[in-house]
Amino acid sequence: MPDSHDATLVEVVLHVQTLVSNRAPPNAVYDAVVDGALRLMHGVGGSLRLVDLEDPSWMVAVATRGFAGAGERWRRRAPISEGVSGRVISTGQTVVIENYASADVGSQLAPPHLKSLIGVPLHERGRMIGSLVVGWPVAGRLITETEKALLKSYSEHVCAALSVATASNAMIQAYTDSLTGLGNRALLLDRLEHELVRADRGGESVTVLFLDLDRFKLVNDSLGHLIGDQLLMAVAERLRRCIREGDVCTRLGGDEFAVLLADTSDPAAVAERIIKSLRSRFQIGEHEVFVSASVGIASGREEADILLRNADVAMYHAKRAGADRYARFKPSMHAARLSRPGLDTELRLAVERGEFELHYQPIFELNTGRIAALEALLRWHHPARGLVAPLEFIPVAEETGLILEIGRWVLTQACSQFAAWWREIPLAISINVSVAELQTAGYTAAAEQAIAGAFPPSALIFELTETARLQDARGAMATLHSIKDLGSRVALDDFGTGYSSLLNLSHIPVDLLKIPRPFIEAAGRGGHDTSSLLAGILGLGRHLGLMTVGEGIERPQEHALLVDLGCDLGQGFLLGRPLDAVHTTELLMTEHAKFQPRRA
Repeated sequence: MPDSHDATLVEVVLHVQTLVSNRAPPNAVYDAVVDGALRLMHGVGGSLRLVDLEDPSWMVAVATRGFAGAGERWRRRAPISEGVSGRVISTGQTVVIENYASADVGSQLAPPHLKSLIGVPLHERGRMIGSLVVGWPVAGRLITETEKALLKSYSEHVCAALSVATASNAMIQAYTDSLTGLGNRALLLDRLEHELVRADRGGESVTVLFLDLDRFKLVNDSLGHLIGDQLLMAVAERLRRCIREGDVCTRLGGDEFAVLLADTSDPAAVAERIIKSLRSRFQIGEHEVFVSASVGIASGREEADILLRNADVAMYHAKRAGADRYARFKPSMHAARLSRPGLDTELRLAVERGEFELHYQPIFELNTGRIAALEALLRWHHPARGLVAPLEFIPVAEETGLILEIGRWVLTQACSQFAAWWREIPLAISINVSVAELQTAGYTAAAEQAIAGAFPPSALIFELTETARLQDARGAMATLHSIKDLGSRVALDDFGTGYSSLLNLSHIPVDLLKIPRPFIEAAGRGGHDTSSLLAGILGLGRHLGLMTVGEGIERPQEHALLVDLGCDLGQGFLLGRPLDAVHTTELLMTEHAKFQPRRA
């Protein structure tokens, strides 16, 4: 080995050992190990990955260099089966790749610009502890035996330093979430105790934010836990950017996070920053993922676990109110929270026992008063609690994934019941469908099977909820187009209140616009600006050739205004309340006796 290399080897090893002797933070030692390897090998990128002590089937990237722009996939954890690092750790051997594109190491850890790589194992007393990888941007670079020996020698020298640094890191790891690098529950409770002591002395309050991702389970179920983990890491990065110096951000487990606020931070402002930040698209490998968050805020000087529980209760209240929002804790929220445990189990039993039923709300032609369609609405008759409000159980069904089974039941049951009515009165029926349902395989085939030739496909209308999430759901968009090909129609629910509603009209195959009650109620009170806005929405619908539906009509002046502005259809308590199947049949028979209704 040439003397120049020996001198450089001594230099870089000495630098690492000096950092350890001076008790530098472990991350500084890890970075120095990678930097030293790049200097020795004249590389442009490299990584140091250690075997996860808690789960040896995973490795943790403790230092990376030269991977700017590689995205979230280079954040921290990966299975030891992945990439060059995984091969090194799995085999315990030096791995040389002189042309990555043609090598059999396909992996989402593949750096986008490195073409030639070398990886060497790291051992401690005969035990595999990790890998050190160096790479170059030129394919076909010849990696000499001298270079192999140099990097191997370097790795052997720094292993002792890494052992010391890792030992000093044990205390840090005890308070660190291994996936995201945020603090963990132990850190949060420790800091909370300190802040509560300070608050007692000063007579102040301590504030905690409890954060839960909405529908995170659907990401895990549809895209896999690896994508779910990468999403959690990306969420952690955004949370770091939302808090101020002095705030403590932690991951409690799963998709739950908490933030302990410094006394100078405004809780509502922090919550709003977090919610807004998480609405933006996440690019996870090839997948575009959208999530939202429900945040609970609790302030006080109670015990740490009680304060955290109160924030959790407030978060649940925000989720029940529609998610993607925050709520401040109030003692009255406890009663509502007490009904939550076991609700998912009861929902599963409700499916098995047939405790669900459909009610049907008529939708009228506003200019004639005829019934044009029915909207199928889900109801749950709990054996002990009676009628359970959809706002209480639908979010739980979505969290647990039961919404898929329940939604399929709604599709089948509504079409079966509607077939009997269609033979007498040719109208239309509308059902609500979530993005999660549209993403399931075979949904269009299930719709076709439910219709079963009993009525024209055009008589079945699918009402879209959660239109913002369609930006992420390529499969859902394909299902919508196949539904259109089948001949069925699509309604955009709550038009004007969701994310980029006008943009949605440009790429979602829509037939009907449903205008929510707030627009109608405001215009019905006589405000010129709100009337103009409602007229503009209706005019937009006509311009695009879409049928318009006014929702939540409760006052005669609201009905009259919609008629004057040329709205096509309307529904609401003023016109007709939801009825069970028996009473809906009676209503339709009365309608049929008055006049033959036209198709919507």
